[in-house]
Amino acid sequence: MESKGRTTVINAQVPMAEMLTYGTLLTSMTQGKGSYRMEMDHYDIVPQLVADKILANAKRPVEEEEE
Repeated sequence: MESKGRTTVINAQVPMAEMLTYGTLLTSMTQGKGSYRMEMDHYDIVPQLVADKILANAKRPVEEEEE
């Protein structure tokens, strides 16, 4: 974290999955005044529990996905 005048800048490395709803949460927390920018930094190994969930969803028949 660093302060720039009345602004606080936060730099962090966060999994992309965690960023999917961040824009909405930030808007809510800052009453629409906050903004963010993200950029790809690197790929990393997916934790086994997350990998298992991804594989289970990928193996699901298409009919189940439409429901």
